Amino acid sequence: MRSRILRTEAPVCQLCSFISTGPSIRARPLRLPTSSQTLRPFCSSQRTFANDRRNPTNSDVKARPASVKSTIPAQYDGAKLSGAIDARVVQSDLDKAASLRDDLIKKDGIPSDNETEAVLDAYQKIADNLMNPPDPAALPKDASATSALLSIKTAAKPRPAVHAHSPIVDGASRKLSDLALSVLQHPPIFITPSILRRYVKLQSTLKRPETLPTAFHLYSTKPAPVDGSSPVKYKEVNPNKSANSIEAKMADLALQTAIEAKNLVTAMDIVDTTYDTKAFRRTKFIRRALLPATGLALAPAAAYAVATQLSHFQTTMDPTVATNVAFVGILGYIGFTTVVGIVAVTTANDQMERITWTTGMPLRERWIREEERAAIDKIAGAWGFRQVWRRGEEEGEEWEALREWVARRGMILDRTELMEGME
Repeated sequence: MRSRILRTEAPVCQLCSFISTGPSIRARPLRLPTSSQTLRPFCSSQRTFANDRRNPTNSDVKARPASVKSTIPAQYDGAKLSGAIDARVVQSDLDKAASLRDDLIKKDGIPSDNETEAVLDAYQKIADNLMNPPDPAALPKDASATSALLSIKTAAKPRPAVHAHSPIVDGASRKLSDLALSVLQHPPIFITPSILRRYVKLQSTLKRPETLPTAFHLYSTKPAPVDGSSPVKYKEVNPNKSANSIEAKMADLALQTAIEAKNLVTAMDIVDTTYDTKAFRRTKFIRRALLPATGLALAPAAAYAVATQLSHFQTTMDPTVATNVAFVGILGYIGFTTVVGIVAVTTANDQMERITWTTGMPLRERWIREEERAAIDKIAGAWGFRQVWRRGEEEGEEWEALREWVARRGMILDRTELMEGME
């Protein structure tokens, strides 16, 4: 009985054992857990769990953190990365691109559109790898439990980016851009909208907008090869034809690329070769105004037919007089509504920011050249101050050249009465 009183029962859990046998918790400060995980009780059979957790026996846990830090540093030097890792790969890709260009040009006859598109697609892949290199943190690792735990820290680090203006990347992008332009300049190659779309996307990826005005000019004026001719014969094309106009989406992408590259001269040339062309204006009229204009031209005949039918539903006046009255009323309603709608559309200026039309500009010119004005407005917004209250304070050679260029087009940069605080 006495032995049973002196013998202490085994604690229910290890926490109780630690409190009863270990040193007092008042002897040292209590460290609160930093993670959001809660402390779970465990039985006495798992006494070695805490010691194993403090002193792991797996050697991989000690070796991996150092290798991870050396492989993925916190900061990258773009020039070192591109020179040490990508130099040979980039040169190999450029040699492949030159080989594809040479094979396409050396072919007899007229290259097919599919062959030209395949070359530009290969260039696009090279450009993607050059300008957007793979993230070293995303490289495949071993699927062990240790690597899964270590990936929690490495996955949260920002992606190291290759410097866009390093010598390797800059030289490679310039050479790839020149190779793509030489493909379009090859006389037997006919530039289709699909080919031009791929070319614009490629230059946008490379951030090289300098050759885009030349490509747009080639698209509109380059002589077309005659199919089946040997040797190859060419025929002149009409640059003012609506089929030779540049798509609005391609023009917008090219202009955005020039703005991001801070190249004002190229941005102006893009506006001259895309929006400010007869082909572009004709295409806009055909797609957006031809159907309403046709309906307006047929309106008198339709109004007379309707008036003739309405004259049979009355008995108060002669049918001929009733027809004339109804015809005049219907035609007057259509004409008045049309005039009000045209004036409302052509005089709207809510979308204008810094570029407005000069006084006396015809309404038809305002409507047909709205895309041109919007593009110039985007250029002015990119080169001027972003703060509204600082508009009008810009100065410098480029800004004065932009102001003069805008004035020659019948537009005004920063009209005084429309500026904030000048109403």
